[in-house]
Amino acid sequence: MENTGSKEEIYTRAKNRHALLDSRLYMLMKKPYLTADEEMEVKVLKKKKLYYKDVMDKAAIRRQTKETE
Repeated sequence: MENTGSKEEIYTRAKNRHALLDSRLYMLMKKPYLTADEEMEVKVLKKKKLYYKDVMDKAAIRRQTKETE
């Protein structure tokens, strides 16, 4: 994830990416059986979701810090 742009832009991009990953993960988790490749995809999706959640949290903290200054 690029750290270019305003904090709001970074937050919005991370939020959108997180939502896309969540949508794909939801589709996979609805299946009664996952192939080995799908199980690996689920693991990767979860890690990427956590990464983008962290980006969102950091951007929100920086935005709040800037507002209180």
